[in-house]
Amino acid sequence: MDVAPQGPPRPTPSLSLAIGLMVLGAALGVLSVVMVTLPLLRLVRDAPSVTTPGSATLYLHKGLYKVFEPTGTATAGPAPGPSSSGVTTISATDVNVSGPAGQPLPVSDSRADEVITRGRRHYSSAVAFRVSIPGSYTVRIAAARGDAVISRSLADAVRSRVGWVAGIPVGGLLFLIGLVLLVVRIARRSKARKAALSGYPPPGSPRAP
Repeated sequence: MDVAPQGPPRPTPSLSLAIGLMVLGAALGVLSVVMVTLPLLRLVRDAPSVTTPGSATLYLHKGLYKVFEPTGTATAGPAPGPSSSGVTTISATDVNVSGPAGQPLPVSDSRADEVITRGRRHYSSAVAFRVSIPGSYTVRIAAARGDAVISRSLADAVRSRVGWVAGIPVGGLLFLIGLVLLVVRIARRSKARKAALSGYPPPGSPRAP
């Protein structure tokens, strides 16, 4: 009895396509991670330190900035100084920020939810202010004797690079698709090779029993 012919064999994914997607995904993912983390590392490294009470004139770009004060050390103990309790003590009333034309900027208290590490010391965010126009700004801190760090908000810096942040999962997805195609190709070629060695056409072939 004749057996009705089956449909054509399923196509095997292209090897070049699978490898190309994996390479593209890996490159995009690594590049995105570098473009997100490198500016953050530079931001923390180059953030100016101010002796308190005191002032500093800085050239600031557009964005949200915060005043960080020492609140702990790498050994989990409180940092020596006015913040020995491990919580921030600098408030908005202690900070005055003036713009390029001498105009004052609004200053507000900030939650201590961002932390910068310098050596063994941890600095937590205490006060925030927003810069709308790039230029030279003078920051005066009338706090107890100690030091503070002025830096752009880490969360704000990440949001400004949202395109590169999105590139991380996109790169991972492309790599995963390429890997799946490669596994499917290997599996189908393995089945076809076994069928050829056994003397039977591969599954799906028109001459398959």
